[in-house]
Amino acid sequence: MRVPVSGCTPTMNENGTGGPSYCSALPGWLPRWGLSVPACYWPFSEETRVNDVTETELWRSLHSLLRGYRSAQVVIACNELGVFEALTRGAQPAVEVAARLGSDPESTRRLLDAGVALGLLIKDGDRYANAQLAQVCLTPDSPWYIGHLASLEAAGYERWGRLAEGVRMGRWPEANRQLEERSGWVRRFELGMYDMARVTAPAIAAAIDLPADRALRLLDVGGGHGGYAMAFARRYPNLTATVFELPAAAEVAREIIAAGGMGDRVTVQAGDFQRDALGEGYDVALLFGVLVSESPAGRLDLLGKVHAALVPGGLVVIRELWSDAADPVRSLEAALFSLHMLLSNGVGDVAMLAEARAWLDEAGFEESGELAVPEWAGSSLLVARKSAGG
Repeated sequence: MRVPVSGCTPTMNENGTGGPSYCSALPGWLPRWGLSVPACYWPFSEETRVNDVTETELWRSLHSLLRGYRSAQVVIACNELGVFEALTRGAQPAVEVAARLGSDPESTRRLLDAGVALGLLIKDGDRYANAQLAQVCLTPDSPWYIGHLASLEAAGYERWGRLAEGVRMGRWPEANRQLEERSGWVRRFELGMYDMARVTAPAIAAAIDLPADRALRLLDVGGGHGGYAMAFARRYPNLTATVFELPAAAEVAREIIAAGGMGDRVTVQAGDFQRDALGEGYDVALLFGVLVSESPAGRLDLLGKVHAALVPGGLVVIRELWSDAADPVRSLEAALFSLHMLLSNGVGDVAMLAEARAWLDEAGFEESGELAVPEWAGSSLLVARKSAGG
């Protein structure tokens, strides 16, 4: 039932005939969403407060949550079309941007206006330019560039669009598996992950104290792009590193390492850690975002191989998202990533930190402990040592 809003007087229509009009006393967020209520009627006569939150506030919160995809898609579309790179040439009207992109001028204007509203672009008259956010993070020449990650998140939209299917079947959707069989997928994935590592890796390497008075060998298991191995090699001139990766990813790693000028100290070994031994004589082993993709049995098997590859007293450093019911932020990230694994490989899952410590104990490691990294760098590090006696 609709009831009149208290204190609001109906007004005449533009033609002076009376009838439905709109109430200026309605909540200010309605006009911003293009909503209005005719004849000064509001659907709630009274609202209750639950934990000091009203029903309309709850409604607004859920409405915003449901439409979050639209803002992300604006970023992804601008990145995919090349908007930010085109605007590195300076401010331009929409018609010129469209000509550079090969896109429809009017639709391009709409996209650019959405970019302005999101703070990605700025507009002066009819000319558009990159705002600081886009200039720093979405133009290819910037060291903070994450355009490859934006491209990877476009694939994430395809995956997450099958969430209900994955939950219903209880397995990795077939269409998502086929997505990874497309030409160029491995390169797209590794470049996206390297966008993140290029920024976070130096902070993570800085969190680990290693001896500086002797030569060290580091093994980056499933190290993908090689960004973390390079960061450790840059911090420790006495360290050489090996990235152990599947052949397709190994090719991308070699390219990135060569471009970073680290080919003399960071090498790549093609292999499959699920089947192959990892070698021996390493002082440090990195397992960054690897265990989460493995089955419980696969995790223990891999940790056993890492233990065998380390010298006595060697370190294993694990970086994962850990589930933690006592930490709401960490729990949200872990819960979402758990679903991501369902949609990405159907085998892996997040785990509790206590579970990971138990795996390390079973694999023969000791002295496990958690190291904090800057919050913006993501998940914490779990470090354990192989006993000095082997």
